[in-house]
Amino acid sequence: MTGTPEAAQSALEDLRNFMTPAPMRKIEEWIARVSVVTAKRREDEFGEELRVVEYSSRLSRYPADVVKNALLIATYKFFPTWDELERRCEAMTAPRRCMIAALERGPVSKEEERKAATVEERERIQALVDRAFPHIAPERRQEAVDAVAKANDMRSE
Repeated sequence: MTGTPEAAQSALEDLRNFMTPAPMRKIEEWIARVSVVTAKRREDEFGEELRVVEYSSRLSRYPADVVKNALLIATYKFFPTWDELERRCEAMTAPRRCMIAALERGPVSKEEERKAATVEERERIQALVDRAFPHIAPERRQEAVDAVAKANDMRSE
């Protein structure tokens, strides 16, 4: 991370603002709009009300623009399951959370940036590569592991 501490603090404040949830009434309105334009199984009034309450409370954990996008911009043939909405919301929110965590953590020391991969890390990477690419020749898989390890260890450059 580069820049002044003041710039980092300003960026952190901006990112935190981008995590602000929508008011519950607004989320309920968006759910109602999706409900009107998608197919869903028939439910009694209690079931429908329960769905709105449950979805609204879960969606209130996400930023307003993310929820609006997941409900109104994304298209669905059938009323979305919670799993569908959660995956969309998580995919859009995760980068913000990562940036916030990085800014809260502060700058990484140059020594930490240049840390060489340990034997255990190399073995773990090798196991992942072997499992993901069993059809690739072993020497090529080893080259991939070496490339990853070299990318993380800039001391030799």
